[in-house]
Amino acid sequence: MENSLKKYFTWILSFIFVAAGTLKIFSPDNTGDILIFIFEIDYQTSLLIVYSIATIEIVLGISLYIKFKERLTKSLILFSCTLFLVIALIGYLDNWSLTCGCFGRFSFGRFDELMIFRNLLLVLMALSIRFEMRNFKNLVQKEPIANNNK
Repeated sequence: MENSLKKYFTWILSFIFVAAGTLKIFSPDNTGDILIFIFEIDYQTSLLIVYSIATIEIVLGISLYIKFKERLTKSLILFSCTLFLVIALIGYLDNWSLTCGCFGRFSFGRFDELMIFRNLLLVLMALSIRFEMRNFKNLVQKEPIANNNK
């Protein structure tokens, strides 16, 4: 069960990263607007950053799917998902009224509780594929108390 769940999470994350990157390439404006808003940069610079982010997302998604440099790729996926969650939290707490730009112009999501929940799920999926579940189980399980009766 654990391995099949891990496999499905890998496929889901791969698809999301490739889809998000591809859609950003074809419609970079929403993501560019976020970058302009956050960093106060010009439009051309924002496009360069958006295309860079999109390329990285596509490469990470494909690398995850084909199991290229698995440990590094899974770590970068986890880092990216965590970064997305942090940005979502900041946007929510700061009451940003922009769309997130996660999927280019197809992004209708606002910085709200639902976005935080979605990003939290992505982080949990990324955690589960990055670390073996038995490592978590070992942390939870306590060692048996030694029997001192002789």
